[in-house]
Amino acid sequence: MKVQLDGLPDTVTAPRTDAIYNCHAYLTKIPIAAIQPFIDTFTSPGEIVADIFAGSGMTGLAAASLGRRGQLSDISVLGRHIATGYLTETDPTELRISADRVIAQTKAALGDLYMTLRGSDRAKVEMVRTVWSFTYVCPSCKNELVFYNAMRKGRTAAPDKCPKCSTPFVKRKWARVRDVPVQVVVRGKSGRLVEQDVSDVDLKAIARAEADERQREVPSLAIDESREMFSRSGLGKAGLITTAQFFSPRNAIALLELWRTINALGDETTRKKLSFAFTAILPRASRRYQWSAQRPLNAQNQTYYIAPVYYEWSVFELFKRKVEAAIRANADLFEAAPLFSARAAENVTYTLTSADDLEHLADASVDYVFTDPPFGSNIFYSDMNLFHEAWLGQATDHGCEAVMHTTGRKKNGSAKRYENLLRGAFGEAFRVLKPGRYMSVVFGNSDGQIWGLVQRAIRDAGFRSVPVHIAILDKGQRSVKGLNSGSEGVVTVDLVVTLEKPATIEHATQDKELLQADPSVLIERALRSIPETMRTPSHLYAAIVRDAIRRHQTVDHLHLSEVLIALRNAGYSVDRKTGLFARNVSVAAVAAE
Repeated sequence: MKVQLDGLPDTVTAPRTDAIYNCHAYLTKIPIAAIQPFIDTFTSPGEIVADIFAGSGMTGLAAASLGRRGQLSDISVLGRHIATGYLTETDPTELRISADRVIAQTKAALGDLYMTLRGSDRAKVEMVRTVWSFTYVCPSCKNELVFYNAMRKGRTAAPDKCPKCSTPFVKRKWARVRDVPVQVVVRGKSGRLVEQDVSDVDLKAIARAEADERQREVPSLAIDESREMFSRSGLGKAGLITTAQFFSPRNAIALLELWRTINALGDETTRKKLSFAFTAILPRASRRYQWSAQRPLNAQNQTYYIAPVYYEWSVFELFKRKVEAAIRANADLFEAAPLFSARAAENVTYTLTSADDLEHLADASVDYVFTDPPFGSNIFYSDMNLFHEAWLGQATDHGCEAVMHTTGRKKNGSAKRYENLLRGAFGEAFRVLKPGRYMSVVFGNSDGQIWGLVQRAIRDAGFRSVPVHIAILDKGQRSVKGLNSGSEGVVTVDLVVTLEKPATIEHATQDKELLQADPSVLIERALRSIPETMRTPSHLYAAIVRDAIRRHQTVDHLHLSEVLIALRNAGYSVDRKTGLFARNVSVAAVAAE
């Protein structure tokens, strides 16, 4: 197939702000606007686009929006659920009516557990959200310190000492006891939100919820030592060993009753769409929804972190908002895109299978592969999917997940297992792809060894090792680690590497062996001419890796940390707030002279 690469940019920028992207969270999801240019370049309408690490199905949505057919596959039960939800078209008016009916039935089953007294007039009203706080015990005087009450500087700084005996507060050394509610938010007479102190009415409602027999019926899955997140998120130390423990007593019952009511609906289309909205609210409906003095900080999707001050947000408030978000996403998918017909769900399939076992796809049956494999040891999808899959009744098989474990028994041999699975996956992609067609792989990592592993796996599968195109993908995100350190110590942009399957067997053997790059040469060449678009260490690192791949070189010995050191030695500094680097004024002045 002859392709015109002129219209495919070297840097693809697709901020994560559109209605489709924000409708339902999934780890490392790619906006469909970032996928569409590649599908448009490498396929024609009616052709088949496959994604063998499909996740939440964004490739399928992008393909259908351009009049292509999608063949999606992954081991992710949650991913298939999300993709199916996106592809389910519903009438907005009918969906709102059904959602209102479901909420009314659920409130009747919940009783008055969400009810409180408004402070201004003692009227009985429904709480919108409640703020909860950790409680710590001073190791010296055994005084109980409520974190929220002890915060300093307008509740933006952690406590510095015990208010009773002045022992310095060290969070990791002070024991924790019960969490306590500290503030309740209700609607005032004018409809505006009003914050008030917790009352006896609130405490009694919470106590009733804790004692409610329905707590034992809340869907839950274990998070044990076999899971990477057990260690990474410190769950063992915190005593958090099941997914149900991440919900407040009231929200656990509210979610249970809402889920039951949704699943009792007779209309399958409505049931699918409202189930989709339900799973989308779970992180915010949990104790993982972080409080902030300025604004809510959301829930970190990649960890099971619970902040010292968090929200118990009304399930009904969250659900109503998410139903509206689903309606907006539907409008973008089914109305704004004329080629996205009502038959889109039939033209996009999702098969639960490992990427190295695509027996559902015939040889040379696919016109293009666009895929986004897991990035080594960065994120453990199956561990985080447990949170949602407890409600879906089926969990992802984490035994064949393409990840590198860094803790526990699975650490030994993890890198080799990861390499073998990727090699097998790319081999399957090569098999199902038609000769002379293309595969685009999205990948990002701060470790050159992982990049080298990926390069060799692609080459060994049979693809031409020199890509036809390499783009930097910028989703406008900064990592949590980078934000905390101010150094951008992990990569926050990815590369989209597009490779060709040779048209004939003879061509497959013509590529020479990959050469090992000299990191210092790569870095020096990059620093001599830094483009305006290379504003963060991540961008510069990605550009260096791209340069090496284009030169048929591997970067096993190049780590992002070396780029950070080289920038500092060359007189650059990284802004802690923005993550952008700039040359120091004094150094720049000397260079100009």
